[in-house]
Amino acid sequence: MLELKPDVVAVTGDHSTPAVYGAHSWHPVPVVLSGKFVRPDNVTSFGETAAVSGGLGRFEACYLINELLSAAGKLQKYGLNVLC
Repeated sequence: MLELKPDVVAVTGDHSTPAVYGAHSWHPVPVVLSGKFVRPDNVTSFGETAAVSGGLGRFEACYLINELLSAAGKLQKYGLNVLC
């Protein structure tokens, strides 16, 4: 996939499944972004606990497309094209 040289790459999940529940839950899912315009943070692992310390913070999933478009350099100015 990376050989295609995408503007941005995101890895996330469709739901949280805490071991204590053994089932889907309402907890947030982690998101990791990679791209030319992505601001790095200090998180070095991918998971629900590590994501709490990440630079993206917590946001509703409907705003993920805005983050992706911004990270890909496709929006003129963040906030002007809110798609949620």
